[in-house]
Amino acid sequence: MPYKRLIGQAGEMWEVPRDLLLGRYPEFITGGPLPQGHVPVFCFHGAEPESFTRKLQYLSDNGYATLSASEYFQHLMGTRHVPQRSVVLTFDDGRCSVRTVAEPLMRRYGMKAVVFLIPARMVSRPGPLPPTRDDASGKRDATVNVLDREKGDDPFLTWEEVDALARTGLFDFQSHTLSHGRVHTGPQVVDFMHPALRRGFAPLDVPLIRDDGGDLLGPRVPLGAPLFRSAPRASEALRYFEDPDVRAACVRAVAAEGGDVFFTKNGWRRSLKALLNGRSLGGRYETPEERAMAIRDELRLAKSLIEERTGQEVVHLCYPWHVAGPTARRIARETGHRTSFCGKVPGVPITLPGGDLQAIARIGEDYVELLPGRGRGNLGSILKMKWQRRVAAAAHHVGRER
Repeated sequence: MPYKRLIGQAGEMWEVPRDLLLGRYPEFITGGPLPQGHVPVFCFHGAEPESFTRKLQYLSDNGYATLSASEYFQHLMGTRHVPQRSVVLTFDDGRCSVRTVAEPLMRRYGMKAVVFLIPARMVSRPGPLPPTRDDASGKRDATVNVLDREKGDDPFLTWEEVDALARTGLFDFQSHTLSHGRVHTGPQVVDFMHPALRRGFAPLDVPLIRDDGGDLLGPRVPLGAPLFRSAPRASEALRYFEDPDVRAACVRAVAAEGGDVFFTKNGWRRSLKALLNGRSLGGRYETPEERAMAIRDELRLAKSLIEERTGQEVVHLCYPWHVAGPTARRIARETGHRTSFCGKVPGVPITLPGGDLQAIARIGEDYVELLPGRGRGNLGSILKMKWQRRVAAAAHHVGRER
């Protein structure tokens, strides 16, 4: 499994050259201009202090304006004139560094952003808010704690932090679906729930597990539970409901050998797979009607919860993993979502006025400093940095799981 991850990361290194050849990037990525009316949308997740500061400084030095979701929507509808050098900054997931790192910097540079929240992953925690990086400045231990929060059990914004951010007027909160869920799509076992999948943002990759009529999210999935082939909930794939007795056998085996301690032993995956050898996995697939109902709940409930908490209208949606099937796209329109943000869109380097509002193209944060301006970077240095980062991440996973 670790080496498959390394091979997968290596394959992703060729994504940028491939997409350049397929015309999925705007001209400015390769040193070209930013034509009149072109408003790039950049996708962030967390905010790394040095990198994010540098990007905002670059935008500020070169006279770029940032648009809110409503301003951008009006631009696409042709009802609003925006400055020539306009961009949209979006944050997926509602990670806590949006407040602890990004907010003080956004305020300093006079920038604004759109944040796509996952209500089912958020909690309410009344009382004093956690310190921002500015609060912790000069206090080494406090600074480390601020930056390490996303690696632990508390990686998402709390509702109280969202309340505070909403009052600044710098952030527009929109939907990233209710749970950012994946679902099992077949009886092929690909892994088992283990402790590393409970920390940081790893739970986002754990498929929803049906238990007593409801769904368990990653941190609540019992250790040892088999994880099957999966796909994003907003895809057109039909969900596979595994036999709970199969899961129970693996969970019992892990519990009998010490829970977390079981995963410190060499060959723990082989031991769990051996429990399933020759055993019928059973289970069933959902119906198309059940799929539609589940997707409707993901979109409708997320919209309602965010609106109730922030007082902001939620009419913009970002699909997890940038994946949406025909059913999700239809239901998004029916539930009042005027736009849907994706990743790179084939044939659409930048979404222009009159373009498809249900498939808005975005590019990664790495390319902010390739926009026209003083101190402009070059694609070669960006590619080198991305490759080094992915190799390091893959090597880290291999070392951790060996």
